[in-house]
Amino acid sequence: MNKNNKKYLKNIQKRTNRESKKKSKLIRKYIAFSSIGLIGFLFILGLVLPGLPIQFWDNDIPDGNWKKVSNMGWGILPHINVAHDPYNSTPATSGPFLDEEFGCPIRWGYHDSESTDECLLSNLARGGVNIQYNCGNDDENCKTLITNLKSNFTGANLSEIVIIPYPGLNKNITLTAWNYIDEFDDFDKVRISKFIEVFLNNPTLSPFYSKKGYLD
Repeated sequence: MNKNNKKYLKNIQKRTNRESKKKSKLIRKYIAFSSIGLIGFLFILGLVLPGLPIQFWDNDIPDGNWKKVSNMGWGILPHINVAHDPYNSTPATSGPFLDEEFGCPIRWGYHDSESTDECLLSNLARGGVNIQYNCGNDDENCKTLITNLKSNFTGANLSEIVIIPYPGLNKNITLTAWNYIDEFDDFDKVRISKFIEVFLNNPTLSPFYSKKGYLD
């Protein structure tokens, strides 16, 4: 092989190497930009999904005393007097609710006066758990029930829980989370604690979880 051929082949090899390096650089750059774009997309998706009426749960909810209630979806009511479909549980566990303009969600913690389904749902929509009780404050058994509820389920370590009277319940105590309900007559600390453990601040349940309610 003469010198010209060797020089020609050497130039071809150099050109091939340059093109190969150029392609590798472009591929690395493409992968880097794609990764950044994917991370950005996932970040935005994480911000948006909690506010969408999409449900992904069931598989994450263990068996328990609670019952699942058919989902009614959700929406923000412009006013308390706006007509809407009747709620499908007592208390309500899904459906349209009032928002901050009307003082909803209500303050977390104990309340000695009742509220409305439209407002209590606003607490559930933010990942809260509502403990509703049905008894007269002058009754000794009721006083004991209220004392037990307040001493066990209020405090700095138990935020985003509402304890509130609710006349007309089927049982003396009703626990509600978004789409779930548990009803019973006698105070049961273990049963209530388990409900709270499963449902409180469960981001796969509450459609409005990204927006927090009022705190004490």
